[in-house]
Amino acid sequence: MSAFSSLPVFLQTLIPLLLFVEAVLELGLFIYQLSHHSKFHNKLPSIVIFAFLLMLLFSVTQGDPFKGKDAFLLDAPWLIFITVILVVVVHFAFAMTREYRRRKNMLSPFSVKDATDKLPMGLCFADPNGRIVLCNDRMRHLSFALSGHEFQITDDLEKALEHPDKSIIANGDCYILPDKTVWQFRKHNITVDNDENWLQMTAHNVTELYNGNARQTAINDELKEVNRKLQKMYERMADDIKEKEILDLKIHIHDTIGRSLLTIRDIMESDENTDKKLEALQEATAVLTSDRVTASGTMEEVVQTAEILGVTVMMDGCLPADSLAEELTVVAAKECVTNCVRHAGGNEVYISVNGRKDVFDITITNNGAAPSGPIKEGSGLSSIRHSIESAGGEMHTVYKPRFELLLIIPKDASSFI
Repeated sequence: MSAFSSLPVFLQTLIPLLLFVEAVLELGLFIYQLSHHSKFHNKLPSIVIFAFLLMLLFSVTQGDPFKGKDAFLLDAPWLIFITVILVVVVHFAFAMTREYRRRKNMLSPFSVKDATDKLPMGLCFADPNGRIVLCNDRMRHLSFALSGHEFQITDDLEKALEHPDKSIIANGDCYILPDKTVWQFRKHNITVDNDENWLQMTAHNVTELYNGNARQTAINDELKEVNRKLQKMYERMADDIKEKEILDLKIHIHDTIGRSLLTIRDIMESDENTDKKLEALQEATAVLTSDRVTASGTMEEVVQTAEILGVTVMMDGCLPADSLAEELTVVAAKECVTNCVRHAGGNEVYISVNGRKDVFDITITNNGAAPSGPIKEGSGLSSIRHSIESAGGEMHTVYKPRFELLLIIPKDASSFI
């Protein structure tokens, strides 16, 4: 195996240099361990390795050339030096890793400060004299936002909370900063070494909770308004029901009394079928003593009643049985039959029903004299208009070239009550 002295000059220079560097590093590691109160068995390897490296370093250093003396390990195998260098590198790497872990897990003022700075909340502590002894970065930033300077004593925080900057909105114990974040401040006493006068002050980011409460308050206000409208609607519901009942009764009485008067006039003018007409009159006037009257009926009944009055009803098309569209058309047909006799002097009424996609188009006219001017709606036509429009439909009247009543009724029409 080659001796150290047989190596090139470059390697004979590099190996001592590496030994010197490792000796310095081991000495530095020993001093660090000594200053940080490391255990004795952890410090001992470093000082031993330092001394051994120093010995190797001197063993390969040239002696006094004038006295013919050389270093005593110049003839030693060079692989021994390389092995020592590698072993020392491994020891130093493991030792530094161990010290880093110990340092990281060791409780110290620096580690406490570092831990508090990582908290998402603001935190500071004050001694019994009111002096702030620890303040994390978050609380420091909040102090600048509230007062423009860093808190030194607890009075600084209290003054900043009582009189915050103009750009800050205070709402109870919550403060809205210019960046739209909301912070809630709390303080309470803690016990340190049996002294209960130490103070802990915290600041919590309650932005989401604050905004959620604001949205909930707005929703509650909307619900209160809806409840108020519902209450008002419930209070009016009884009146609406009564109004519809009265409207139905008015329509039925108007139609029935009108037919009765026309029947009386017909009896007075002609004696044909007098018994049959008197029977119809008796049936019609029963409304005055009936316990319950509705405006229901069918087109067959309209045709039969019109025949008694001497009027022929001709219908083109049909409507669904027992539907609101049929009921409204029956009421309108009865009114038109009555008006045909009373005002137009006619004896034929024509009803046309055309179905579209969503509505029925209904036209009612007669063969009587045309009106002299626009139709003035009396109680009968007004009541019919009210019922049709309440069901979502439309009603129009035409007076030229002859009278026509135009109805547009939705196929899915429902009562307005």
